[in-house]
Amino acid sequence: MAKKSNSNAYGKLVRVLIVLFVLLAICAAGYIMLDQSIKTQEDENIRLAAEENARLEEQYQQAKAEEEAEMAQGESEQWPQPKASGWDVVDLTSFPILNPFSAPVSRQEMLLGGMMLLNHWHAQPQDFPESELVGVHSVDKAIQVSSSRVQLFPAAITALSETIQAAKDAGFEGYIIDEGFRTNETQTANYQKEEAKYAEKLNGEALKEKVRQTVNYPGTSEYQSGFSFRIDRYKKGDTEFMSQKFQNMDMSDWLLAHSWEYGIVFRFPVQGYPNSTVSDKSYKTGESKKLSIYRYVGKGNAAVMHALDFCMEEYIEYLMAHPHIAVYENGELKYEIVRTPGGDAIGMDANVQISGSAKDYSVSMDNCGGLITVMSY
Repeated sequence: MAKKSNSNAYGKLVRVLIVLFVLLAICAAGYIMLDQSIKTQEDENIRLAAEENARLEEQYQQAKAEEEAEMAQGESEQWPQPKASGWDVVDLTSFPILNPFSAPVSRQEMLLGGMMLLNHWHAQPQDFPESELVGVHSVDKAIQVSSSRVQLFPAAITALSETIQAAKDAGFEGYIIDEGFRTNETQTANYQKEEAKYAEKLNGEALKEKVRQTVNYPGTSEYQSGFSFRIDRYKKGDTEFMSQKFQNMDMSDWLLAHSWEYGIVFRFPVQGYPNSTVSDKSYKTGESKKLSIYRYVGKGNAAVMHALDFCMEEYIEYLMAHPHIAVYENGELKYEIVRTPGGDAIGMDANVQISGSAKDYSVSMDNCGGLITVMSY
C-alpha cells in the first residue's frame, strides 16, 4: 500500500511539473510575441518620426528659399537714384516704407504740425487749438514785433527765430512782425466793416465775392492759421532805412531765398511779387492781393515746395498724386514724406507708419482729408 501511495504522489508531482512547464512555455511564448510586437511598434514609430522630420525639413527649406527670393527681389527693386547735386524729389509711390513701425499721433499734434491749409475753400477746424498760441516776444525778445499781442504757435516762433538769426549772420537786420494770429472776432469785425461798404448795392454771393477781394470770410483767413505772419522792416530813428519799401530791399530778397531752409515759405506768390523771380500762384491760392505773409510749414515740406516751386495748395495736390516721396540734397537722403487719408475727424487720434531708419518725424493734418508724415534722416 505504501508503494502505491508513493507512486500516486509521484505521478501527481509529475503532472504538476508538466502543467507548470506548459504554463512557463506559454508565458515565454507570450513574452516573445509581446516583445516582438513592441519592437515592431517602436520601429513603426521611428519610421513615422523620420517621415515627419523629413516633411518639416522640406517645409523649412522651402520657406527659407522663398524668403531669400523675396529679399533678393527687394534688393533688386532699389529706390530710383536721385541727382548727384542740388535738391531732388524722388517719387516712391510704388515702394513701401522700409522697416516700418506704427506710431500714435494725437489730434493736437496733427493740428500743430504746420500743414493745416486755410484758404477760400478750406476753413479753420472747429477744434482749432487757440489755447496753444503764445506771444512771440515772450518767447524770443530778439524778434521785433509791432505789439506784445502778436501771437503764433511755438513751432512757427522757433522757425522764425532761426530765420532771423540766420539773416543777422548774413548781415540783414531790422525785420519786424507786424501781425501774427488773428482771432475770429477780429476777422469777423474786419469782414463786416468791409461788407458795410457794399451792402446797399450788393447782396448774397455777389456781396461775399466783392468783400472777399479785400477781406477773407471769417475762418478762412491765413492769419487765422496761427502759423502765418506779416513781416516788414523797422529801425527806430533810421529815416533812410524806413523810407524804403520792404519788398525793394535786399533783406526781403534774402528772406524769400532762404526762409524755406528753416521751414518758412512765402504764402501767396503773385507775378513779380515780392520780387521779379516769383511766378504767379494766385490761380491756386485764390489770392491775387500783394500780401507780405510768410507761413511756417516745417523744413521737409518747405524743402519740397522750394525745389518744385510749389505753393501750399500745389504741394498738397502733388502729394495726393504722389503719396510717398523722398527728398535728397546732393544725393543724400534728407526727408521721406508720406500722405495718408485721415485727419478730418474731430477729437480722433491716429496711427502712422514710420521707417525704422528715420531719426525723427512729424505729422500734420492738411485740412484736405489727409495726414502728412515727414521723416527726417
